Amino acid sequence: MRNELSKLNNKRMTFIAEFDRYGSKSNYHGFTEPTICFKNVLFEDGKKATDHIWFTLGSRLMAIGNLNGGDKVSFQARITMYEKGYYREYRESDYKLSNPTRLQKIMS
Repeated sequence: MRNELSKLNNKRMTFIAEFDRYGSKSNYHGFTEPTICFKNVLFEDGKKATDHIWFTLGSRLMAIGNLNGGDKVSFQARITMYEKGYYREYRESDYKLSNPTRLQKIMS
């Protein structure tokens, strides 16, 4: 469980993260959707939020352009709870970042 995120449930905050890699997932209808993974996700004050986070690669994330390993990005997102696991099998509550907006590549 992401303990630091659990303390701030339903709050919208600014985060800084490092690009890790692109990937893909199968959606509800069986079609492949592109995804993006950020690692070393920090709160705006530099405190660690989580070690990694995956997002579906939508138009807002595509708008920041092609990212290379180690590129830093800032964004705002809402901390929300979700159930991970499969239907009728092992399920566990965890926290995620949803609705990322104001994405910017940070120049270093």
